[in-house]
Amino acid sequence: MIATSLIHELALNGIQRLKEENSQINILFQKLNHFGDLILVGGAIRDYTYLKIPRDIDIIIDSKHTDFEDILQGFKYKKNRFGGYKIFFANIEIDIWGITSNWAFKEKILETHFENISKGSFYNFDALALNINTSYLDAEVFVSSMKEKILDITLEDEFIECNPTPEVNIVRAFIIHKYWGLNFSNKVTNYILEWSNKTEYPLTVLADAELRHYGTTRLTKEDYFTFC
Repeated sequence: MIATSLIHELALNGIQRLKEENSQINILFQKLNHFGDLILVGGAIRDYTYLKIPRDIDIIIDSKHTDFEDILQGFKYKKNRFGGYKIFFANIEIDIWGITSNWAFKEKILETHFENISKGSFYNFDALALNINTSYLDAEVFVSSMKEKILDITLEDEFIECNPTPEVNIVRAFIIHKYWGLNFSNKVTNYILEWSNKTEYPLTVLADAELRHYGTTRLTKEDYFTFC
């Protein structure tokens, strides 16, 4: 069982190594720090915890600013669909955005502050946030998901339908189940069933969403069979 203390240590060490091994990333972080604290969220923390090298990392800047183009001159980047920026390095991609551009905050589902970042994650499996500057970690919900081996939706019922990417959410649910062994809560099961019942050719839609989001195929039709 992974403890929060170990997550904290391994994630901070991972970020430190990343900065030491790539001077351009270190420069980027220094420039971004002029706007506010840098908050590492989601999968990269999980990757570092399980001694994997992340292919991409997501960073929220604790700042009301949303335009960072001036400091990105000299870096290879593009604007991403979430109102932030994707910055390309040799072996890793970094997505950055201001905290007010976070989906749950932008939609006024939650108040804008660090403690609510994890609460705005769609799944408990992704409820991870680490302030790189202060070293403050929020990982209790994730730890519980791994301990109980249950994938659950963190959002209140009234806000679930507000999420704009149900196909990607469902693909991720099956990937998490297949590769991490988490079983679906009733909330997740109902979410999948309700979507598939009102969607024409759900397997085709999910396969297309998987390819668009991941750029490859990780699931088979048999993985979806029970639901779709």
